[in-house]
Amino acid sequence: MADRLIPRQALEYIKNKKLRPAFSYKDVWNEEHATAFTVAKAMQLDVLSDIKGAVKKAIENGTTFEQFKRALKPTLMRKGWWGKKEMSDPLTGESITAQLGSDRRLKTIYSTNLRSAYQKGQYDRTMESDLHPYLMYRIGASIHHREQHVRWNNLIRPKDDPIWNSIFPPNGYGCKCYTVAVTEARKQKYERDGVPAYDPGARKTVRVPVQTESPKPNYRNFFNERKGTLERIPQGITPGFNWNQGQTGRTIPVLQECIKKAQNEMPEAVDSVIRTLQNSTIYRNHLSGFVDQAYKNKAAGMVNNKNTTPVGFLDKKLTDFLKAEGIDAGGRNIIVLEQRLVTGDKYLVRHAKAGNAPTKQDWKNLMDYLADADVYWDNRKKKSLLFLKKLSETKYLKISVDVEATERFLHLPKFDTMYYLDIAEESEKGIEEYRKIMNLKRIR
Repeated sequence: MADRLIPRQALEYIKNKKLRPAFSYKDVWNEEHATAFTVAKAMQLDVLSDIKGAVKKAIENGTTFEQFKRALKPTLMRKGWWGKKEMSDPLTGESITAQLGSDRRLKTIYSTNLRSAYQKGQYDRTMESDLHPYLMYRIGASIHHREQHVRWNNLIRPKDDPIWNSIFPPNGYGCKCYTVAVTEARKQKYERDGVPAYDPGARKTVRVPVQTESPKPNYRNFFNERKGTLERIPQGITPGFNWNQGQTGRTIPVLQECIKKAQNEMPEAVDSVIRTLQNSTIYRNHLSGFVDQAYKNKAAGMVNNKNTTPVGFLDKKLTDFLKAEGIDAGGRNIIVLEQRLVTGDKYLVRHAKAGNAPTKQDWKNLMDYLADADVYWDNRKKKSLLFLKKLSETKYLKISVDVEATERFLHLPKFDTMYYLDIAEESEKGIEEYRKIMNLKRIR
């Protein structure tokens, strides 16, 4: 890895992770790794901090594994995190002989974190480039390759193809597979002439055909007893690696794919999946950070009009109602919020002057409000879902969602407005508007 350029996004990916002590690798699962730096059996924060610091330096300086080990190993040995040790599992209370630090474990920590960070940076650069509409899967320099990984070798697919949500490398411990950004012209050349590849038998570079059709994956069930979750994982993917770390910070496509899979594979459980996502600390923390960043950007005079985040979902009752109204929301049931709305003059000036502007904490609570509110159908001016969240006997929050909005290329329902209604006062934004809402059709 030391000979590869590590982009800025890769370093930020590691730096932004919070320390998360864990007894088992199953305690921090799939997308949770997007925000958590963890090493199984590293239960002491200072030890975990030392390991993360060494990984960060390795990325910054492009150090080799030997340099990484030489710098970190003495620290871990001095703090007692080395060799085998009796430990008690905090989940089960069972006492086991646990393997702490070792040369082999350091190699795994080094290679997994650096390869994940590199692929995160590679994915970001590809997604930001208008010149590279494709990604190509390549197997690495291993002597022995996993059979399924070889099957994906030289696969070229659009960079937004859902296949990358399942097979984006690394796909297991020691996996050296990677992706390459591909232009339209390069794709056509590879289809015509093949991809250069070294043939060890012939001891020369030859050209091999590319794949442009995704192989149909074979799935297996995996039960994570520590999380209580049952997942269908593609063959060839090590459990815990079946997520695309490249999409960290790209939560909307991740959620879209998650709900799409639920709709296709277990439609009767879609609402349960939505409730799980609504209760996820990952997405709640993401929304909180999104709001904080909006206020920071406003203070710096740099409001980001393009930054968008998910804030809620349309459950089956709402999508069924919209379908009856001629609006197919089955694949569009994520509600999104633009950053500019959080700190726009509409709320900081107009509604603040009227005394009914939402607070910073209200924006952070938006996912809860949308999940708990009564919902009405408002098609008086445009087709909108009106969420009415009761805060007290006389105070409500009115939230409007435009269900026919076109949010850039996403085409998702978009947050439109939010402000307080105080029905203790006779005012345009108080009891009069509340009465108008009560005359609308209630859906939920």
